[in-house]
Formats: sequence, structure tokens, C-alpha cells
Amino acid sequence: MDEQITSLLRIVREEIVLYRDLIAHARNKTALLVRGSLEAILESNKTDETFNMKLRMLEDEVARLCQELCLTFRIPREEFTLLKLAEGFEQSVADEIRSQIRLFKDLIEQLKTVNRRNMKLIESSVSYSLGLLDFLGNATSSYQGTGLFKAVPAVQTTISHRA
Repeated sequence: MDEQITSLLRIVREEIVLYRDLIAHARNKTALLVRGSLEAILESNKTDETFNMKLRMLEDEVARLCQELCLTFRIPREEFTLLKLAEGFEQSVADEIRSQIRLFKDLIEQLKTVNRRNMKLIESSVSYSLGLLDFLGNATSSYQGTGLFKAVPAVQTTISHRA
């Protein structure tokens, strides 16, 4: 049991470190979005995928450990939370669990805030691009709605012999 709690706290700490890195990455992405560097944004998206893969692996491990702890402490799975788990431990362990949970929640809120800002930047950029395409499409008749050129019929000139 102590080994399970130690493992769980270790994984939560790893997640906290990963979330701190993810927040820093998301803030860097904000700068990339403002600059509009497509290549750098695409590279940043690859880094996002790596973070997500690492988080998924850690979450799978947390789920496995929590399942074991549910059985050990006879807590129904649907009622299991880390706060409920903390209630069953001595004060020092319970305080550590609560402290890690508070830190984790704070980091998640920070990440949500940065991601909301980035989403607004992306939405503004898409809106601007669509407006620009619409302007170009309406400004000349040589563009189709898809952005491709329209076939322009040949213009026949007539020359007046009276002139």
C-alpha cells in the first residue's frame, strides 16, 4: 500500500512537471501565433503531440494505480478521488496529497487560460483569412469561391469600319 501511494505521488509529480512544460510551450505558441510563422507553428504542433502522448501514458498509469487503491481501500470506483483517498491516511501523507492536488489544479487552470488565448488568436486569424478570401472573390470575377481561377471567356472585339 505505501508503495502504491509512493508510486501515485511520483506520477502526479511527473504530471505536474509535464504540465509546467506544457504551459511554457503553450505560451511560446502564443508568440508563434502572433508572428504567424506557419513552419514554426507546425513544428510546435508536433511537440504538442509528444506532450499528449506522455500525458496519456502517465494517466494510464494513474488509472491502474487508482484501480488497485480502490480495491485496497474498498472505495467504489465511481466514488474514488485523490481527496477521498487522502482521508484514509495519516496527516503528513494526506497533506502531501492535498498539496499536490492544489498545485495540479492550479496548473490546469493556467493551461486553460493560455489555451483560450491561443484559440482566440487562431479564430481571429481564420476569420481574417476568410474575410480576405471573400474580398478577393468579390473584388474580381476571376476567382471562384474555392479560391481557384474562373475560366474567363474570350472577348471578341468588333472594329467599326465607319470610324
